[in-house]
Amino acid sequence: MLIHDGQAETDKYIEQFYTSKNYQERLEAVRYLIGVSGKYTFPRKVFIDALKDFCSQVKVYVLKNYDFSGDTDPEIEICLADIARNDEKLQLRALAMEKLSELNQNGHYDLFFSTALLKSSKESAPGLRGLYRLNKEKGYQMAKFRADTSSGNLDLAIAEIFLEEGDVNDLGFFKQRLKARSKFNKIELIRIYLKMLGKIEIDAILKSHLLYISEDIIATSNRELIQLLIMEIHHFIVEYHNYLDKNYNMLLFVNKNIDLLLEKNYNNTKQTDPFGPI
Repeated sequence: MLIHDGQAETDKYIEQFYTSKNYQERLEAVRYLIGVSGKYTFPRKVFIDALKDFCSQVKVYVLKNYDFSGDTDPEIEICLADIARNDEKLQLRALAMEKLSELNQNGHYDLFFSTALLKSSKESAPGLRGLYRLNKEKGYQMAKFRADTSSGNLDLAIAEIFLEEGDVNDLGFFKQRLKARSKFNKIELIRIYLKMLGKIEIDAILKSHLLYISEDIIATSNRELIQLLIMEIHHFIVEYHNYLDKNYNMLLFVNKNIDLLLEKNYNNTKQTDPFGPI
C-alpha cells in the first residue's frame, strides 16, 4: 500500500509539473520528484523539461540538486551546454558549467577552454576544472596563465590544480591570493595552501609560509577566523603526521605556532607583531 500510495503521489506531481502555470507549483513538483528519484517510476525527461522551464528558479533548483552523473540521457548534456553558453543569467551559466564539467565530456573541450578565460570567476572556475579533467597538462597551463588575474572561485580552482600538478614555484600564487581575499574567504584557500606545503615537505618553506599564513589571519583581528586557522593547522598535523613524525623539530614548530595562536588575546591587544622571532 505504501508503494502504491507513493507511486500515485509521484504521478500526481508529474501531472502538476506539466499542467501548472504557477512556477511555485512546478518547483514543488520538481523538488518532490528529485527526492523520490529511483524509488518510483516516472519519465526522467521531466528533468530535461525542467531545465527548459521559463522560470529560472525551477532551473536553478534542478541544477543544484539533481544528480546528473546518474543520468545517461544525451539530451541532459545538450541542455547543460546550452545553458552554459547562452542563458542570460550568470548564476545559471555558472551552475550549468559546473555540472557539465563533472560529466567529463570531451565534446565540450572548446567550451571549457573558452570559459576558463572569462572574467567572471563563477564561470571561469568550473570551466578551468572541466578543462583540467579533460587535459591535465592544458589545465595546468591555463591555471598558470590565469594565476595573475585570478579572484573568487577561480582562486580555488587554480589552487586545486597547483596542488595536483604544481611545485614550489607555484607557492607565490597562494601568498598573493591569500593576502587579497576577504576575511572568511581566506579559509578555503588556506586549506589547500597547507596541503600544498605538506606535499612539498621542505622545512624552511613550511616554516616561512606557516608564519605568513598566521600573520595574515592575525591581521584581521577576528577571533573566529583565528580559531578556524587553529583547526586547519591541527588538521594539517593529523594529515601529514608521517612527514612530521620523521622531523620532530618541525612538529615542535607547528605545535608552537598553534600555542601562540591560542595564547594571544587578539581582541584586546594592539600588538602588531604577535609572533616575533620563532
